[in-house]
Amino acid sequence: MPVVLRTRFMRRCFGGLFFLLVASGCGYGLRGSVNNLPPDIKAVYIPVFDNVTAEPGVEVVFTNALIYQFTRSKMLQVVPVSNAQATIHGKIKRVYADPVVYGSQIQALNRKVTVELEVSCRRLDNQKILWQNQGLSRFEVFTVSTDPSQTERNKLEAINKIAQFLSEQIHNGILENF
Repeated sequence: MPVVLRTRFMRRCFGGLFFLLVASGCGYGLRGSVNNLPPDIKAVYIPVFDNVTAEPGVEVVFTNALIYQFTRSKMLQVVPVSNAQATIHGKIKRVYADPVVYGSQIQALNRKVTVELEVSCRRLDNQKILWQNQGLSRFEVFTVSTDPSQTERNKLEAINKIAQFLSEQIHNGILENF
């Protein structure tokens, strides 16, 4: 390898290494891999979300999605309340569907389901709020079928996608303290 090419290669390697060292020392990290909670918080309790909507079963969908997110990341253990240092409470405030695309003046082809919720993470020893977001919201579009049961399945699939997305946001928000 010629000297000029070797010098460029070495500069790039050292430049990349320098960036990684600086970034890791400044608190940056890969999303979902940072835990800025107090060091004594090792496990959380996640009770079933409160559901103040008319949408049955949506509280279980969101609770399970959040438990899955924490279990998958292995950043904190999900445990019974007796073994936890913190608890994550969620409340589903609204679930509503609006028409998006019309096939005619009276028939919607697509609808948009929107879910609004609030979530907080509190220490169990003193009830101090470690993180909260009272305005989480997300929507997904789903297809309206001539079969009402298929339309309901499509809506539930959209709600599941919302739950997965918001659970990741909650997980990262709690651990990264943003």
